[in-house]
Amino acid sequence: MSLYLVLAGLPGAGLLPDVSSVRAQNAPASAGAVADYQARLAQYQAARDAYETEASAYWDAVAAKRRLRNANRRDHLPISLDDYVLTQPPLYSGPPRPIDPRATAPPPPERPEIPVVADFLKNAAEQFGFVPDRPANELDFKRAYVRTAIAAGLTRQQIVGVYAFETGGNGTYDSQAGLVPYRPGARAISPAIGYNQLLSTNTVSLLAEHGNRYLAALRQKAKLHTGPGKLAMERKIEALKRMISYSRSVPNRWSEHDR
Repeated sequence: MSLYLVLAGLPGAGLLPDVSSVRAQNAPASAGAVADYQARLAQYQAARDAYETEASAYWDAVAAKRRLRNANRRDHLPISLDDYVLTQPPLYSGPPRPIDPRATAPPPPERPEIPVVADFLKNAAEQFGFVPDRPANELDFKRAYVRTAIAAGLTRQQIVGVYAFETGGNGTYDSQAGLVPYRPGARAISPAIGYNQLLSTNTVSLLAEHGNRYLAALRQKAKLHTGPGKLAMERKIEALKRMISYSRSVPNRWSEHDR
């Protein structure tokens, strides 16, 4: 930073291009450099394709197990460890994508910056016209969470276990992976949010698969309201319909939902 301040104080500093850098960027790539790039690109693509195949199979299995658990809960059947995928998801460990020596600018990153809660709220408002009613405090959310979990068939022990496992027992309803506990300069390591650390990918999948059930639940609640409260529920229903429509426009595979 001190070097930047020194340079900023010099007349014309930062305005003139580095001649050697410009020449290097404009120099044509040699045949050897291009051949080396193409060989490393083929290696990268092979490794990445293998990873995507493995990851898609893993997350498809996770989704299938979740559907089975939901069916068992509806039928009041017991749920065992066999109803879960007990292994960790695969991680990409292959070579990084090589840089094309013929490119005049660095390529964009393979994945965009991980969104945080503020990004989700901003895009929900801009893309779907949805602004959630946030709880007055953490205790209000905990109580609503427990009521909903019990209505879904979870036991007291299961509810406490999920909360304690996913966030270590000290998370909040809007906790995000990598930001608990918060530290100056901390960055999100995934879009997983809340007590259940639900991924945005899960949300797309759930809306696509069970959107009609969510709509039915909201419509039932709307019947209990009148006046402004009913109008607010109707706006939520319309926003949810737009979200469901978008979710169903994406191919029904985990890797596609993740994009």
